[in-house]
Order: sequence, then C-alpha cells, then structure tokens
Amino acid sequence: MPLPRQRKLILVFALASLLFFGCRGTPPHAKNPRVHEMELHKLEYNNPDALVDLDVGFKSVPLPMDFDGDGDFDLLVSETGAYVESGVFYFENISGNVEMPVFRPGARMSTTRFRLGFEGMLEVSQVEGHVHALAADQANRDLLMYKDVPQNVFWAKTRLPIRATGYVPGTKFTRWKLLDFDHDGELDLLCGLSARGKGDKLLFFRGTGSRTRPFTLPPREIALGPAPEAAPPLHLEVAVADFDEDGDFDYIAVDGYARFVYFENTGTPTHYRFPRGKLLRYRGKPIQMVSHYGTAIKPTAFDWNADGHVDLLAGDEDGKVSFLKNTGELVNHVPVFEPPRFFQQEAKYVDLGALAAPRVFDWDGDGKDDILSGNGAGFILFVRNLGGSPTPKWAPPEPLKAEGKVIRILPRGANWGYTTIDVGDWDEDGLPDVLVNHHNGNVLWFRNIGTRRKPKLSAGVPVAVDWKGPPKRPAWVPGKAKGNELLAPWRTSPLIMDFNGDGHPDLVMLDHEGYLAVYLRYVDGAGHLRLGPPERRFVYPDGTPVLLNGLPGSHSGRLKITFVDWDGDGDRDLVFSSKPAVDWMRNEGMKNGKMILRYMGRVVSRTLMGHTDGPTVADWNHDGIPDLVVGTETGVLYYWPRVRFSLTTTMTTEGVQKPASYRYFKR
Repeated sequence: MPLPRQRKLILVFALASLLFFGCRGTPPHAKNPRVHEMELHKLEYNNPDALVDLDVGFKSVPLPMDFDGDGDFDLLVSETGAYVESGVFYFENISGNVEMPVFRPGARMSTTRFRLGFEGMLEVSQVEGHVHALAADQANRDLLMYKDVPQNVFWAKTRLPIRATGYVPGTKFTRWKLLDFDHDGELDLLCGLSARGKGDKLLFFRGTGSRTRPFTLPPREIALGPAPEAAPPLHLEVAVADFDEDGDFDYIAVDGYARFVYFENTGTPTHYRFPRGKLLRYRGKPIQMVSHYGTAIKPTAFDWNADGHVDLLAGDEDGKVSFLKNTGELVNHVPVFEPPRFFQQEAKYVDLGALAAPRVFDWDGDGKDDILSGNGAGFILFVRNLGGSPTPKWAPPEPLKAEGKVIRILPRGANWGYTTIDVGDWDEDGLPDVLVNHHNGNVLWFRNIGTRRKPKLSAGVPVAVDWKGPPKRPAWVPGKAKGNELLAPWRTSPLIMDFNGDGHPDLVMLDHEGYLAVYLRYVDGAGHLRLGPPERRFVYPDGTPVLLNGLPGSHSGRLKITFVDWDGDGDRDLVFSSKPAVDWMRNEGMKNGKMILRYMGRVVSRTLMGHTDGPTVADWNHDGIPDLVVGTETGVLYYWPRVRFSLTTTMTTEGVQKPASYRYFKR
C-alpha cells in the first residue's frame, strides 16, 4: 500500500536529518530537549489547576462579546500601556453563562504588523445585533471601524469619513462609541477624549443619515454639571447606557481616585441634560477600583449577566478586568452597583501586578525558596513554592498581612504605592523580617513576631538612622520624615546585606543624592543595635563613588538592586535595573573599606519594561549557579536559568563578558 504524500515527506525529512546530524555530531538542542527553558522566558505557574486574576499585563481595556459564537460572553482585552506586549488578547469563557466565569489565559490577536488602533484605545459598539470596534488609527488621525469583530476578527476594517482628532488642540487619546444617542433613528457618535492642557472632553457627533456626510461637524461638547464629591481630574470615557432604566441615556465618568461618577440624564431621550454628578455608592461607601490610578480606569457599559440591567466592566493599570454588577436598585435616583470583582482565569504566567519588584526567599521555612514582591498598587505579595524541578510549581499570590490586616501602602493623596522590598533578619532574632520603601520614600520595617514556619508581621515602623548630624533628605521626594527617620529616594529597593562582615545586617540602597551607599549597623554602649548614616563605600576603580541615579525630580530614585556572586569568583557583584532591562557591576575587591565595582554592561539586552524592572536572583534548579528573575512593568516575571557562571549576559553564549566600552549612566 503506497504511503500518503505527507508521510513520505516526513520520512524523507527524518532520514535527511539523521544523515546530516550523524555526520556533524549531536545538535545543541538535541542534548537538552528543554533548551528553550535555558533562555530568558516568562516564569510559569506550572499549576494548571490554579485560578488567578484575569490579567492582560499593563493598562487593560475590556471589549466584551461572544467572540467564538458559542452563546456566552468572552473577553477581548486591549493592553495599552506595555512597551513589549501591547495588543489585543482573547480570553475564552470556559464556564458558560454564569456571572463570574473562568477564562482561559489570553491569546494574542494582534501583531506588530497588524496593530489595532492608536495606543489600543478601542471600544465596542453593539448595533442591531452587530459588534463593531472603533478606534483612532495608528497615526491618531482617522477614525477606524472594525466591523463584526466576532466574524471578521478585525480584518474587515473601514475608515469612517471623519477625523479622530483635531477638534480639541493637543488631543492624546480618544474612545468612540456608535449609538443612537438622541433617539432620532440615526446612529450618532460619542467621543471621550483626553487633551494636553485641556482636560477631558465628551463630544457628540449627531448622525445625519447621509452617506457622504454621516455626522454633523463640528461636534457638540456635552456639558456635564458639577460633581462636588469627585476628586479631580474627571476622566471622560464613553460609558453610556440607560443605567436607571427610564428610557434615556445616562453617563458614568471616572474621578482622579478611580471612583465612578454618575450623571443622570434628567432631560428627555431626544434632549439630554446632565446637571450634576454623584459618586456611585454601595451600602453608603463610594465604589472604588483596587487600582487607584483613575487615568488608567477604562469602563465600558455592558449587560454582562443578561439580567436586563446594564453593568460596568472596567480595566485598570494592573491589567486586570473587574465586573461591577448593576443590582437594578436606585437610591436617591442613583443606580446601585456592587463593588468591583476581578474576573478569574486559569493560571499561566506568574503575574504580580504592575511594576513588580520581587525578592526570592524561603518565607515559610519549608526549605523551598518562595517569591515575595512589592508592586505599583502598594501590596506585598507572597507566592508559595510548591516544589518541583527544574522550575517549581507556584501557588496563586496572596497579600502579606500585618496585625491581621492586608498590607497596602498607599500614602494619602497618592494613586500608587510603588512598594519595593527586601527580606532578611533585620533585628537578629532568627526570623526573617520585611523592609519596604514606597511612593513617598519612607523606609518601613515589618518585624516578624511569628515563627520560622508560620511568619507573622507586626505593623510597619519607620527605620531610624543615627545621623551624627542633621538628617540628609533627597532634594525631591513625595514624602516627609520626622526626626531621625530615613527618607530615601522614592521607589528604590532596600537591601539587607552584611557589607563589612561583622555579622550585623547593614542596609544598602541609594542615598539622598542617588549614590549607592551603605548604612552600617553597630551596637551602642547600651547593647542596642543601631543604624549609622549613609557612607559612599561603593566606588569605581578610579575611586569615584558609584552614582546610580543623579536625575532630578520624579526621575530620581526608581533603582532596584541586588548583590550576588554573579560571575563565580567568590565576591558579591551588583545586579541592578537599567535600560533596556538589567545591568551589572563586577566586584573587584575591597580597598580601604570600600568595594571596588567595575561596570560590565548589560545582563539583559532585551527591553522588558517602560518603567524600571526589578531584578533579583534565584537557584530553584539547585545547581549552585544564581539565576536571574526580573519583575516587569506588566507584572510578569522573567526567568533566566544560567548553565554556568561565565554566562553573565544574555547577549552571548561564548567566552567571558568583557567590561563595557562605555561608562554607566542612568538612562
């Protein structure tokens, strides 16, 4: 019986490969069938039964629809903020028509060749049974409509005869919705836009029914009345629907603290009027997203549970998507929504929230190194190592608590926490503690008052310095400190390290001017462990102090550091965040009490971030060689398991890395 053509081709290819490699020796990838795992790659949970928050990465825009035509609602989510992975991702609903379904991990729908809209700012319009998506084009000039998205998967693209920008000077972003806003039988356009120096605007383009000029120009700005409860600025998206079910369209905006402001249409369906904004409340408390960065909150109006009441789905800076259920109740003419709940997905990549700053440490004392991480939202997350080789199986993240309450550092008036941490025995009692720096630059100590197997943290207290003179404060930092409290550059990681080998844990981090410094510990005459002032004991070979960030204002700080014997010579080297991702400096020994560091250049040459990454090290495969773990802007962790000490950079696999031909500078 003759072989089918496909099988013949496969056999011919197999024989040719055997002859080729038989002559030339075993190919590199054949020696290790998991060679891809030796490259820099996203760290996976390796835990298919686990459920975690649905997360697209950084700054999500939800696009709800029945994408696969199976009768239940799926989610397309546009990731708008990441430098590396921006695009539209498909999360398949695998639970059916339930209120809080489980989704499969996101699959990317767009490519760099086929980008969708300007900065991913799409919006879904449901029009007479059709699902269209609207967005400004890549040039932020013309308005695009992707027709019948479930059927055409963004390939049926048309340019509407109308500009996307030009109506308000300095327009940055726009979101568009197609609907019959004034109930005259013709489809209109609503546009929520953000403009530099002009604030946000809500524009109404009335439909004319004409093919050549389908919308009236210039547009009419929709006037919104005062919203005295809201925190400025007010972000005007296109969350428009009949939320109170009285026959006309109402409007919901987002305030500066990620709360929702409801504007009831007190006019008529054909003549709208929005006289006053009120905060949405649940049981008397304002509804607020977990991520407090109002600019990144992208709500869309959609009856998700098909109960006849229009709900809200909202994306946030962390890349998550929340469901806010419309209960159908009204209190003082304001619809009652339930607080946001995160949708869940099957676990795939370890994601610890935007601007993840991880550390690797055996937190629960079971002999397996876990992950602890700060993030932009101000939490400290614990990811338990469940064992396994060569990379572990991971439990879903859980927030650390102090005094029984979830730790969330979110200073008054700030939209972010920016927690950066280190873990170690700070008070020499044999138990690991947590040091935290954050948005305001105040360094806090969370003491472990539990046991080695069951850690328990007390409330954070400021780290105090014996200044030996006036305290040294950064020229710019969002926070303030009292007395001898340490105030460091914001968003810089503290590092617990015995610098001088005297057995006491010292503190290494940036000083008030951005130099790498050590705060030495010592025991005073009364037997108390104290912290000395910063000393610039890290120097280049020419003796000049190592300046890691001398930039002014909000560009200061932001550095994440760790010390580890990176090249296997027995000395601890400096690995730190830079651009495009991670750099390192080789420790060339001590001289006159100072550590000499030579700048070697990049560890990772691939861009992983927009903000600074968070490098740390691990040895989960127990080969004695420290591997690289990097927290990123998107929250995903990247992992690089090295096969030998001499492999100090991802840029080469042969020879030993030579010092960079250029000097280090803060990029």
